[in-house]
Amino acid sequence: MPTLGTWIAAHKGDPVRATFWLVKLGLTTPVYLTDCDQPIVYDGHAFEPDALAVTGVQDGAAADSAGGRITLGAGGTYWQALLADLAGGLRAFEVTFWEAWLDVATFPSPVPAEVRAVAVMRVEAAEWDRQAISLTLGPSASPALSRLPFREYQTICSYRAFKGAQCGYAGVETTCDRTYAACTARSNTARFGGFLTFPSKTVTVTSQWSQGGVPMSDSVTLNRREA
Repeated sequence: MPTLGTWIAAHKGDPVRATFWLVKLGLTTPVYLTDCDQPIVYDGHAFEPDALAVTGVQDGAAADSAGGRITLGAGGTYWQALLADLAGGLRAFEVTFWEAWLDVATFPSPVPAEVRAVAVMRVEAAEWDRQAISLTLGPSASPALSRLPFREYQTICSYRAFKGAQCGYAGVETTCDRTYAACTARSNTARFGGFLTFPSKTVTVTSQWSQGGVPMSDSVTLNRREA
């Protein structure tokens, strides 16, 4: 547990403070949210109001701590980008939590009296419907939570739908042979859903990390899918 800051230590438990979550979603373009009903400015970012709920995330949690869960409110402006990243394979991004302490006497100032880091976690799973997006979180340090593949390993594009959300191509062509050459001809290589090279039929990736001070390791074997 980190040492409490000066302002927090002086005002913890008294009626002159209010606390809120600050949450960073580590997407392709990061999203900054808070459960406060007004923006909170911290570290050069405006954390925007959202009907979010956080469960199971403990103050001062280490990267190798147990998991948690965050539920994001209905239809936020960032939803399209979030769902596009999830559909595109970015399913193990980091979620960073801070606790913002506001001085009621200066509210509604967007600048908190003090902020302390709480946890950095990684998304294990995502569920969503029209009302909410729920992200199940786990230890940021565990390679099991950022394992590949989230798509097939092959040198042709693995996306199911040509011109779909993952592909993103919006030109005049109506068919695609899913090769990198075709993607190049369409100036769409930034969205290519395959791999240019794969050195052998199997590749073993070994990760090492520390959990509770105990050295840990894990290996994942990737098998090439023939075109």
